[in-house]
Amino acid sequence: MSEQLVKKEISKLIKSDDTGLLEIPTKLFHPYRILILKILYLHGYADFRQLKYDLTITDGNLASHLRALEQEGYIEVSKKIVDRKPRTTYTLTTEGLEAFEKFRKYIREVIESDFKG
Repeated sequence: MSEQLVKKEISKLIKSDDTGLLEIPTKLFHPYRILILKILYLHGYADFRQLKYDLTITDGNLASHLRALEQEGYIEVSKKIVDRKPRTTYTLTTEGLEAFEKFRKYIREVIESDFKG
């Protein structure tokens, strides 16, 4: 079978709807970032300690992922003192909510499109 024929057959597996996945910013394609956004999506907010505990991740690694999401405008950071201790809380922004919903939609479409019925 020629290489050109193989490519043609493979291209049949990709639906036009699948290419919507290409619109998703690559910064979202990291397991920890996806999980952070999912937690914020489901719970509305989370503080640093909760995220660190739930994700079993180091402080530095978590801070790096949170900073990347904040720089993209996907999360908002709130810092305050509670019982004389600093507490940093994170919430999804409108842009973050839209990006996560779009991510979920396109991932679902790509994965499930050829496996239905």
